[in-house]
Amino acid sequence: MAELIFILVAPARGENVGAAARAMNTMGFSQLRVVASDAHTRDEASWVAHGSQQILTDAQAYPTLAEAVADVDLVLASTARKRGDKRRMHTPAEAARKVEGLSGSVDKVALVFGCEASGLSNADLALADLLTTIPLANPYPSLNLGQAIMLYAYEFSQASLPSEPVADGAQFAALKGRSGHLLDRLGVGEEEPLRRWLADSLGTMGQRDVAMLHLLMGDIEKAIATKPIPN
Repeated sequence: MAELIFILVAPARGENVGAAARAMNTMGFSQLRVVASDAHTRDEASWVAHGSQQILTDAQAYPTLAEAVADVDLVLASTARKRGDKRRMHTPAEAARKVEGLSGSVDKVALVFGCEASGLSNADLALADLLTTIPLANPYPSLNLGQAIMLYAYEFSQASLPSEPVADGAQFAALKGRSGHLLDRLGVGEEEPLRRWLADSLGTMGQRDVAMLHLLMGDIEKAIATKPIPN
């Protein structure tokens, strides 16, 4: 079974972190990482955690999100959908099914949540393999951090997270690096739809798709290498 890690980026209030720990514990999860904040160490966090204080005690602290996800195979970021946003979004239930569909190609999965006031920055979102959002009938009032984490924890607790290896983890990681390098060689910008689509799609691929895409990229790389340079 994949290890599911909840990551809170710059949480401002200890009460919210305590509520998050309580929600995680209720659904059977215990791995918490906190970025750029000491909110999990405050008394208010412990008061609200109510029987889940061990999660706060064991929480790992990191200065940046990049460091917090350095050992993670798949990163899912929760963000609010904005009007006109063209990015591909998954509901919590869809995100859980996507992870389940990977069937063992990942060992560690991270769910990332931004600070209460402003959410995740564009730089933080760029570190994610998949983006996920909670559809709301009315955007105000929005869910607070503890409520959001409870919803995600429930959906992932219901999913059978991968336990039988199907796709090779090293091959999956190599594909992510290879695809990024190839897009750089082709001059595909960070904001272009092709790069965004590929970033979204890679996180959902199984063994067969990973192997086929490696072959396709090999053919493209050969074609680029043999293409005559224009005068």
